[in-house]
Amino acid sequence: MSAMADEWIRPLSFDAATYVALNMRAADAREIFACRWEEDPAALALELTAAVGACGCAWTAGRERPVAVCGAVELWPGRWSAMMFATDEWPTVARPVTRFVREEAMPLLVGLGCRRCEVRSMATHHAAHRWLVHLGARAEGVHAHEGRNNEAFITYAWTRSHVHLQLTETAATAAAATADTR
Repeated sequence: MSAMADEWIRPLSFDAATYVALNMRAADAREIFACRWEEDPAALALELTAAVGACGCAWTAGRERPVAVCGAVELWPGRWSAMMFATDEWPTVARPVTRFVREEAMPLLVGLGCRRCEVRSMATHHAAHRWLVHLGARAEGVHAHEGRNNEAFITYAWTRSHVHLQLTETAATAAAATADTR
């Protein structure tokens, strides 16, 4: 991990996942619990850490306490599902998490053979949609009646060729910035 990531980002622990799940933003809770049997943050944290331990990677962000959880789980070879949820303190970690996802998490997934990574986000969670698009995800479609109370969801996805192009552009921009400072 980069020095910046070492300061803000750490591998996910059960305790961190539990803290963030118990204190997550209202919009994140509505989105996540619309697709679960129960509204139990502790069960969410347990299932998440178990899934990540079996076939995924995840991190927590924050300095004094955990503020956000992000990561991805491989559902089948080359096909991943990403997630992120946070407390109301998200603005304090949004910039380092965004940079970490772009510069470290996405290249890691590509290196692990990811061909496609997707997220389903509740249609009313506009802040999540803006962040996903900012990260380069593309909206693919709306799914009516996806949630347990008939909530609509939107699928956002990154494909390997699209992520590879983004990574190449990011590397070229970084190289140009470095050359400008010499």
